[in-house]
This record gives sequence, C-alpha cells and structure tokens, in this order.
Amino acid sequence: MGELKVVLREELLKAFKEKAYRLFGFKKGSIKEAAEIAIRDFVEKIESAEAEEIDISRLRGLLSDLKVSSVELQHKALELWIGHDPDRL
Repeated sequence: MGELKVVLREELLKAFKEKAYRLFGFKKGSIKEAAEIAIRDFVEKIESAEAEEIDISRLRGLLSDLKVSSVELQHKALELWIGHDPDRL
C-alpha cells in the first residue's frame, strides 16, 4: 500500500471531508475511502480521454481523403444521425 500527502485549498478540503463523512459516516477510514474513490475516478477519466484521443486520431486518418470541409462533414453527419436536413432545424 502506498502513501500520498496532498495539500489542498481550505475550502476544497472542507467540502471533501463533509461529503466523505456524509457518505461514509464519522468513522475511521472515511476520508481514505472517499480519496480512493476520487483518485480511481480521476484515473478512469484520464484513461477514457486518452483512449478517445486515439480513436479521434484514427478517425482523422480515415477521413483525410475526403474533399469536404469539417463543417460540411458535420452537417452530413447530423443529417445521417437524425435523419433530417440540418438546414430545416
């Protein structure tokens, strides 16, 4: 098990502790449990964003041969997605 020391702004620390105690109760380990959830959520969001960026890069590569502007492509995608002409919205 590792250890991490973090210095936070007073108002953020107060809000975090209030939420942790409200969720887990005023008992030993409440802050630790809330911090683990917060850090796990942060790591998952970053990993998801990194995976999405890889997908966007691949998509850009697939679309690089198209001879339309990004705006035209957005309009066509919207038209295909919702089944309507975007100019009629």
